Amino acid sequence: MGDLLDDRYRIDHPIARGGMSMVWRCVDLRLGRAVAAKVLDEKYIADPVFRQRFRREARAMAQLTHPNLVNVYDFGSDGDHLFLIMELITGGTLRELLAERGPMPPHAAAAVMRAVLTGLSIAHTAGLVHRDIKPDNILINGDHRVKLADFGLVRAAAAGATPSQIVGTAAYLSPEQVDGTDITPASDVYSAGIVLFELLTGSTPFSGDTPMEHAYRRLSEDVPAPSSLISGVPPLIDALVATATARRPQDRFADAAEFLAALDDVAGELTLPAFTVPIPENSAATRAAAVPTDITDLVGPPTMVTEISPAPSPDVTETRVQEPVPALQPQAPPPVPAVPTAPAAPTAPTTPKPVSNRSRTGLVVWLLVIALLTAAIAVGGWWFGSGRYGEIPPVLGMDRTAAVSTIEEAGFTAVTELVYHDDVASDLSAGTDPADGEKVVRGQQVTVLVSQGRPTVPEPKGMDVLAYQATAAERTLKVATGEPVWSADVGEGLVAATDPAAGEPVKIGSTVTVHLSRGPEPIQVPTIIGTDLATAEARLAELGLTVADVERRFDEDAPAGQVLDVSPAPGTTLTRGSEVSLVVNSGLTVPDVEGMSEADATATLQAAGFSVEDTRRDRSAVGATPDTVVRTSPAAGETVAPDEAEVTLTLAGRVMVPDVVGMTVAQARATLEAVGLDTTARERDNDRMVTRQRPEAGTDARLDSTVRLTL
Repeated sequence: MGDLLDDRYRIDHPIARGGMSMVWRCVDLRLGRAVAAKVLDEKYIADPVFRQRFRREARAMAQLTHPNLVNVYDFGSDGDHLFLIMELITGGTLRELLAERGPMPPHAAAAVMRAVLTGLSIAHTAGLVHRDIKPDNILINGDHRVKLADFGLVRAAAAGATPSQIVGTAAYLSPEQVDGTDITPASDVYSAGIVLFELLTGSTPFSGDTPMEHAYRRLSEDVPAPSSLISGVPPLIDALVATATARRPQDRFADAAEFLAALDDVAGELTLPAFTVPIPENSAATRAAAVPTDITDLVGPPTMVTEISPAPSPDVTETRVQEPVPALQPQAPPPVPAVPTAPAAPTAPTTPKPVSNRSRTGLVVWLLVIALLTAAIAVGGWWFGSGRYGEIPPVLGMDRTAAVSTIEEAGFTAVTELVYHDDVASDLSAGTDPADGEKVVRGQQVTVLVSQGRPTVPEPKGMDVLAYQATAAERTLKVATGEPVWSADVGEGLVAATDPAAGEPVKIGSTVTVHLSRGPEPIQVPTIIGTDLATAEARLAELGLTVADVERRFDEDAPAGQVLDVSPAPGTTLTRGSEVSLVVNSGLTVPDVEGMSEADATATLQAAGFSVEDTRRDRSAVGATPDTVVRTSPAAGETVAPDEAEVTLTLAGRVMVPDVVGMTVAQARATLEAVGLDTTARERDNDRMVTRQRPEAGTDARLDSTVRLTL
């Protein structure tokens, strides 16, 4: 702070730090206005890729002018500093607004996206693709206007893909940014659709253990409907998100203008009310804006301005002081001309009175100047003694946003770092580096340690031991080698299993035992000839062998469905996962239908693959009814070839005489006719009672024979 860029822009106060640059509030000494300076981090200054990206952002933003885009005023370099002078935003980012307020209702989300898509459509019309649309790059000014910023990754739409390099933020990448196909304005449409999803639900649609895994999820999964995560989202909004985030670019809106038109149509259809986007209350820009900007030496009448700026590092103790405007010195009154007089008579000596040509007003001014200088020296001494140091406040257990705010409110620059912790839940602060309570120069960087919870055992995914050790070390874990195991899926010598299992949370510094693959386990083909097919398949599956083919062959000496042969032969050594072929008897076994009615027997035979060729009656065979089956040909249990599956049914020729004594003649006649017997009783005797019958009940009689009744 206090340094000059290009002898024009005085560094005034830090606002925020990004991935590759730092943003400062500055005073334009030439125009007397507050601006923002985006300064490329010194560790990237020698990298031509980052320098070119920085210059490309300056050129892209300079050629685009719109109220929904952040204005760029200047671009240049000063020594080792490459900087971009931009419009000063005094509100905050959409990310900070989401952190404060959570998900937005549809009308609020539509208001934000209308401004974003309006600004983005200006870039698309100019033939540019932003490639990094996300809430962090969407700013809200002090007048509630939403502006799109950070064109550091912008490319011409005709430039196509970036080979073998994924550029952007994982949560908001389009599928083509991940798989390396051509980048078009539809890629920005996808990212904007993800932003709309996040505004409605408070979260992004995909997740993963690593940014790469997170990014690749969108290649195989669709973005879910926002209404599936949060209530109150109309189907038209779901459809808007679905179209914007379609996996194929040709299925999306072609560009931001088309997306904007669809958004306006939906808003009109749903009669969504107007909405003024609020300004984040707890943002880096708001905190920076709360610090006064002293430009009194740039506008208005000359006044004395003394500014003491913090040293850039603890090793530098020089104070930078603005040259004061010289104060007006009090003037003595002009001397009065002497008038000659006569000599005076001698008198007694008197004490001479002090005479001064300084007025009382001049004396007061000098005293005030001395007092101000003394105060400035005292303040400077206090600042470079103890006042320039602040005590880091405790943030243990706070959520990420609250912890960062607490550190920044204490006068430090906050950055975050993900760490593992056994006791602090995920996404809560696990402390700071330096630790709380330590005294650090104000404005210095303090790292907020954000817990990821306990580390989880990595998934081996066929890694070798060295690769797995490196992955485990990133999670603070140690690796030991256990007994090798057989594996049909993992190549020999690679990690096949872990103990504890992959994905299980463990304490920091725990040891994971890895078991290397011995390759597929050797398996002997079992003896399954003579078993039925279902039993053979189950036995082979237990051993890890697969039935590749089943050949059907008829054998009249074996039961139907029995395994007749196996290839390779029983006892042959294979590896787990190998294939075998079976030969199974294709014959059909005649089911037992004796005692069934003719209709039930026919249905049973047909279900077993047989047809009824003929029906015969055996005059000597006794059945319960005339259509009772007494035997089949072929007989029950016999095996026949599938092309000879025809059966002849033999029905009963005699029936058991029922007991009709005690019935009326009408009842007796019906009972006898039901079993194929007749009676000589006359119908006029229908109401008379039967007292005796011939043949007697329980004896068998030929079908259609007559039973004599005594009434």
